[in-house]
Amino acid sequence: MRNASQIEFNATGRGFFYAAEQAGKFHMVHNGKSGTPYTNILTPSLSPDGQRLAYQAYVDDKLRMVVDGRASEVVEELEIPFFSPDSRHVVYQAKMGGRWHFVVDGRTFPAYKTQHNQFGFNADSTKFAYVDSVNEHAKPRLVISGLDFKKQTAREATGAIMVISEDKTKIAATSEAGGKQRVVELSFAQPASVKEGRLYDSIKELAVSADGSSVAYLAEKGGARLVVYNGEEKPFPAGELVGPLVILPGKRGIGFLTSSKGTCTLHHPFSGGAVEQRQYDEVGELAYSKDGSGYAYLGRKETPGKRGRSIFLVVNGNEGPKFDKILKPVISPDGQRVAYRVRQDGKRFMVVSDLNGKVIRQCPDYEMVFPPVFSADGKTLAYGAKDGTKLIWKVEKL
Repeated sequence: MRNASQIEFNATGRGFFYAAEQAGKFHMVHNGKSGTPYTNILTPSLSPDGQRLAYQAYVDDKLRMVVDGRASEVVEELEIPFFSPDSRHVVYQAKMGGRWHFVVDGRTFPAYKTQHNQFGFNADSTKFAYVDSVNEHAKPRLVISGLDFKKQTAREATGAIMVISEDKTKIAATSEAGGKQRVVELSFAQPASVKEGRLYDSIKELAVSADGSSVAYLAEKGGARLVVYNGEEKPFPAGELVGPLVILPGKRGIGFLTSSKGTCTLHHPFSGGAVEQRQYDEVGELAYSKDGSGYAYLGRKETPGKRGRSIFLVVNGNEGPKFDKILKPVISPDGQRVAYRVRQDGKRFMVVSDLNGKVIRQCPDYEMVFPPVFSADGKTLAYGAKDGTKLIWKVEKL
């Protein structure tokens, strides 16, 4: 099956889907119910509550969008479907008659020659932001719209990069002016009120904090590389950025990883934190605790003459045990534990460590293990697993 995850759980374990093949055709199984078989299925999207599913489906060369088991009319092209945070609405773009249309809950809206390339809902599911161009030669524009398209706010030459805060209240985007770029900040609630940053030769790696109160990015000005946080500039260190800029909670600055000539470094340039340098072959997947006081990232260091067991978790500067592979660490809301998925000697399992990197729980191994979720108090861990033909939602007290 091309371009589709084989299995996916929602964050609460109350919904899941997977793709199944039978007699040369594919069908989706959503919450235990099998859908219609198709020649091919692409871009399945599960609603936040896990109760709705949308995906692109082909019957021979005829393309349709399928939402909640119901197929749309045949179209020329489709974009990925998006569900609103409350799971009530689904939006996607469809190309019909050579033009792109927005389809919102089955209703078709204005047509343009170009499709959107970035998209996101606001927190209460009443608006969404997207970036498009009115024609193939026009610069991008950032648009905030209601679901009925009756009230829109558009900002021209804006949106080559667009980021929406995790709480879905604020937007940060790059904007062009006189051949240069700046970052603009605005909110879904007051999209006409725009905060403009300084002009630079170029901007990349734009990040916004979870609550939308802070913005960070990399910029170039007169040949100098800079890292910018809430308007304050610092020289970017030697080496190349590894992974994204990560904004710490409570306006405590940012953290990021770099790699240069065999040395990997953790930086906190705006909070006075010590620079942490390690002789690692690779680093990545930087994460912070909810209050920003704890951190974790992955390191890799090969041992000459040995294969495997080269990847480990670094927690607050302390190295954990080595494994063949580790997937993205998650720090508990109370900041006391770190959970991560592991592969070792062909086995897959979940590991929980303390803030010194010491393993305090190694869960049973399964055929497949899915991303972990902590309870609000950090004392319970949940994750999906595949055991033969069974899909299991595991809940473990820590």
